[in-house]
Amino acid sequence: MTNPQDTVDLERAAAMSRADRDHLVHGFVPLSKHQKDGLPVFVRAEGIYFWDSLGKRYIDGLSTLWNVHVGHGRKEITRAVADQMDRLAYAPTLIGPTSEPTVRLASRLAEMAPEGLTRVVFTSGGSETNESMIRLVRAYWKAMGQPQRTRFVTLNQGYHGSSSGAAMLTGIPLFNEQMAPGLPDVHHMARPHCYRCELGKTWPSCQLACADELERLVEREGADAVAAFVAEPVQGVGGVIVPPEGWLARIREICDRHGILMVCDEVITGFGRTGSLFACAGEGVTPDVLVTAKGITSGYLPMGAMLFREEIFQTLLARADDAFYHGYTYTGHPVVCAAALANLDIIERERLVERAAEVGAYMQERLAALAELPMVGQVRGRGLIAAVELVRDKETRESFAVERQVPRQVYDECLANGLLLRVCGTHALAVCPPLVVTKEQIDDIVGILRNAITTVAKAVLS
Repeated sequence: MTNPQDTVDLERAAAMSRADRDHLVHGFVPLSKHQKDGLPVFVRAEGIYFWDSLGKRYIDGLSTLWNVHVGHGRKEITRAVADQMDRLAYAPTLIGPTSEPTVRLASRLAEMAPEGLTRVVFTSGGSETNESMIRLVRAYWKAMGQPQRTRFVTLNQGYHGSSSGAAMLTGIPLFNEQMAPGLPDVHHMARPHCYRCELGKTWPSCQLACADELERLVEREGADAVAAFVAEPVQGVGGVIVPPEGWLARIREICDRHGILMVCDEVITGFGRTGSLFACAGEGVTPDVLVTAKGITSGYLPMGAMLFREEIFQTLLARADDAFYHGYTYTGHPVVCAAALANLDIIERERLVERAAEVGAYMQERLAALAELPMVGQVRGRGLIAAVELVRDKETRESFAVERQVPRQVYDECLANGLLLRVCGTHALAVCPPLVVTKEQIDDIVGILRNAITTVAKAVLS
């Protein structure tokens, strides 16, 4: 669908497409496909919609990159950014002074976070925040007089970023094998994926055996060697894996018993995505460190934040050299903080967390109906994040051969029909619209996805 208000300049659009292919490298896009087919060049966005340089409209079914919670084109945020730039465009926090919006945002996050997470470090995004977390964990254990605690435990297929340290925490070989070997002493364990249990068990008779894998790993490595357990409360890039009830609480109990720091990576799930302000809080669990980004500004400007317990801060404070020698040039950038504050105002004023729970239940119900289609194996999710897993055989749950790229075929069919989604995991498509999405718009998303799956199934199952 095109927008009659847009004037399409075909010559300019063609020039942009050529320049994109000639100069820009898209990180997770197959290089040959980009060179051969090109990609849409977006020029405008409003609400849950994009328009490209040819005037075609797309539904933003992934909140662009899991992050545009409040939708596109919110003038409240652009006005806040412009006003802050007029008054104070930049002030560093790294070497001493700070700025008013930076302090206001830190205080507000401490109020919003699960109780006890009182200290804040700002970054420019999720990968940077996980780099900061690695440094904080190592610094903490050294300050505690236990420098041998260097090992991290994360989940298979967990995603924590693509920078060097964060990529080593990531349990997706495709994302980190190019630069391996990297950070030593990282152990990956079975994830809580009931549809494809990596331990060959069945819920609920398994009694959370996947959580107890942490217990066995600690026994093998030694509790005094393990620094932290790091996981997403709901895996995003790894396939939108929602743990069974009680899994996160069991992990918390094991960490407590062995004195291991528990880190929740809420880069994707933070600020209402799952129907709770933070997914861990929805499970009644408070981590020692919480990593977040994306929804903190709804993507209007780059930002991440690490929140951690007061006890960790006090331990660092007690050291003779009590500075936390870490940070970035744009840590706590006042303009970005102003954008975050305006974004959080919208989330609270429009009750978008509650909306994600209500409208998310409708989305989960509508998507669940896709399970009747021939190659849909499972639909899973929570709130306004979900995945549709595709299989060659529904009864045996056999997947398609990876080289056939069946999920990518469905993605391409959706894109051709004006819906932007994402392939996640190996065999699934993620659906993650802005929190302002309506039920009618969800119907449009599900309708396009249904038609795309049906079209591809006719080709690959015949």
